[in-house]
Amino acid sequence: MRCRGFTLIEIMVALAVLAILLAVGLPTFGGLIDVQRMDSSVSSMVRSINHTRTEATRRNRYVSMAPLSGDWNNGWTIFIDTNNNGALDAGETLLHEEQPPRVHHIHTSTTITPYLRYNPQGESELLNGGFQSGTFSICPRDPGVKGRKVIINRIGRARVERAVIGADCPA
Repeated sequence: MRCRGFTLIEIMVALAVLAILLAVGLPTFGGLIDVQRMDSSVSSMVRSINHTRTEATRRNRYVSMAPLSGDWNNGWTIFIDTNNNGALDAGETLLHEEQPPRVHHIHTSTTITPYLRYNPQGESELLNGGFQSGTFSICPRDPGVKGRKVIINRIGRARVERAVIGADCPA
């Protein structure tokens, strides 16, 4: 009767091949995870912007999206802005709260730093009635991954642009 099995040399060759495959594949897999995190965070931001705009037109009221604790990196809230000040105050209806994104940093242009507000017609609008446009620059954790920009145009529509973001992203 003959025993079947693997020799020590065969096992060592198999382990060497496995080690080579892991050494080649794991860095690529890490980059793939960073790209997925970036896409997920951008999608969450755009979804929240669209939700804010839709609720403003649906409810025929001013609806705002504002950063938690004054920083978009902490997450954000969507609420009915009854006193038209761009901030969530006691007595105002909270529609949604989004958790912090899993990216390195979110930088905003000055017009949308404190809030993003939509009027009942679905147009982004400053507190003084002027049009509100701006850019959210979303910076990746991995410097090898391209950042994204979510750009709010003059009438309040959001679009995403893939970009290598330099000055807006802290090191």
